[in-house]
Order: sequence, then C-alpha cells, then structure tokens
Amino acid sequence: MRGVFALALVLCLPAVLLCAPVETAPPQSKSACAVQAPGGQWSAAAQWIAGLNNGAFSSALTPEQRAAWNDFSRLSASDWANLRKLYLDRIDAWRNRNLANAPSREVAFYPFGGPDAANLLTFFPDARDYILIGLEPVGCIPSSIADYTPDYFAELRRSLSSVVALGFFKTDDMRRDVTQSDLNGVLPLLLFLVSRAGYSITDVAPIGISPAGVVASSASLPKVETSGVAIQFNDPRHGARTLRYFSVNLEDSRLKRKPGATAYLNGLPATITLVKAASYLMHKPYFSTVRGAILAKSRVVVEEDSGIPYRYFDPAGWDVRLFGIYADPIQLFKGWSQDDLKAAYSTGTGVQPLDFAIGYRRRGQSNLLVAVRKTK
Repeated sequence: MRGVFALALVLCLPAVLLCAPVETAPPQSKSACAVQAPGGQWSAAAQWIAGLNNGAFSSALTPEQRAAWNDFSRLSASDWANLRKLYLDRIDAWRNRNLANAPSREVAFYPFGGPDAANLLTFFPDARDYILIGLEPVGCIPSSIADYTPDYFAELRRSLSSVVALGFFKTDDMRRDVTQSDLNGVLPLLLFLVSRAGYSITDVAPIGISPAGVVASSASLPKVETSGVAIQFNDPRHGARTLRYFSVNLEDSRLKRKPGATAYLNGLPATITLVKAASYLMHKPYFSTVRGAILAKSRVVVEEDSGIPYRYFDPAGWDVRLFGIYADPIQLFKGWSQDDLKAAYSTGTGVQPLDFAIGYRRRGQSNLLVAVRKTK
C-alpha cells in the first residue's frame, strides 16, 4: 500500500485494525467542543469545515486564521479533484453501467466504513438513508471560531489524506488522528466529505441506540448504549435525506455486550450494502453476527474480496457478477485466499473489466463482486 498510494491521506476508511481489542477512548479536547454549529448554522459551518466557503465567519477571523483557511481551501480542492479523478468519477461511471437496474432506494449500509461517506454516496447516490459504522468516536467540533486554528485545519487535511490516496481510511491512522489531536472524532471528517460531495447539510444531532435497540436523540433516551450522530442533508434532486454514523465494534464478543446494537443490526430494513477494505474480518467465525445481518437484509451487496467470502452467496438466492482481476490477498492478509473465487475468475465467463482501484489493490489489480438477491 505504497507507491501511487502515497498521494495524501484523505478519504476512505476501514482498513487494517478494525477489530481492535480495546474500545477507543473518548478524545480529550483542548478547547470547547460540541455537536453544535458555530453561530448555530450547520450549512455555513459545514461549508467552512469543508474549505468551500468562509463567508459566514470571515469578519471574525484573525489574519493567521484567514491565511490558514485559504491554504486549506486551496489544498482541499486539489485533494478532492484527485479523489474524484482516481476513484469517485470512475465509480460513478461504473455504477451507471452496472447498477442501473439494481435496487437503489433502500437504506445504504456501510459496515466497517468509518467516516467514509464519499464512497457510500458515490456507489449509492439514490438511497433514502445512509448508515455508516466504525470504531472511531463521533466526537465534536470547536464551538468557537477562535478554536479553528491553523493546526486544526492541518490536522483535518492530514486525517483525510488516506482516503484521497487509497480510497479508504486506514484504521490505525484514523484512531491516532481523531483521538490524539484537536479533531476530536470523526464528525469534522463527515461534514467535510458530505459537503464536498455537493450536498447541503441542514442539521446535525447526537443520537444513540438504547439497550432495547431503539434509535433516537441521545437526550431523549434514558440510557445510551451506542453513540452516534445523525446528519441531515439535501440536494435539489433527492430532497432531504439522513446519514447516521454509529461507533461500535462489530466483533461478536463485543456485540454480545451491546444487545441494543445487535437488535438494531438484526432489525434493519432492506438495505443496499457496501463493503470494502474490511480487513477480511467477515472471513472469521467471530464476525458472524454482522455477516449474517448483511446476508439477511441486503438486496444488493457490492464488495471486494476482503468482505463476505464468495461461498456465502449461494447461487440459489443470489445473482453474482464479477469484475476486475482476482489475485491472492496482499501480504498483510495472505491467509485469506479464496480458491472458489479464484476458480470463478479463472474461467473468465462473464467477468467484466474494472477501471478503478478498490480495497487494498491498485487499479488493474482490483476485484469487485456484485450480488443481487433473487426475487421469488
């Protein structure tokens, strides 16, 4: 994961240590921080954090802040253009060719995705709701414009660099960036990515999952078992939609301690699911709960080989199409080769090309599987 991948560190997410044995501790803030927009305007705050527009806060900035934001805005525009060129525009074109007839209005589900809203929105732009799950805490953003220092914007850009370069967030880097800096969790990354994707954010609120599996505003729940955040956003074509991010470890032993999160997963409506750069976790027996939920609830699954093993997609229940090239996993995951998937690719029957990188492989070396549930 070097070479051409060393472009920056910005945009995708789940990667190497998604099953970390220790829960991420809440970040220690050096400044006042909340799930609250400076000035009370989420649209303006999100545009500011995304480097798109500083008009709402310009008069309150020091010369140093203004210079730092201008640099961040310029560099972020370049980063985003690179991300679009290398990944998002190619994914968009591929989706239009290959998912045009697949279900598209269900809930879009991205387990092991962390704050990688950009890929989820690109693969499934027509979904009515979005659910992201990662290990990292939701966190907060500075309540005062004075706390958006030059260092804050430098840390924000650094935390985004892997998604720009690799198309996913590296979990070990993400943990460091959002717990040992002023970023304070994934909220600023989510605001950046949703805004840069062209959407207008209208509201952001803390939410939680209760021990009974009820999702509601954190303030309205007697007890919050699993913390999350709800981001309301819209665009002229689709109107209002919601993205929910939950911080939860999906390993079976962790979910046993969280009956509410388990009930929530098992109670999901019909979904369209994306799995990428998932560290081959669902190849392991102790990630059976989330694997089972995906197989039970999904009408469409889009994944590369680090997701659910090929053998779980029974031809009696799924239409499966293969794209790209399958080779043994990279050295870090060398024990998770799939002989049956290799055989399916080796026949060449129906295998279609793939012109973008996804997962842990470069362009020209990547694979993608699309499984569509058969209707009875």
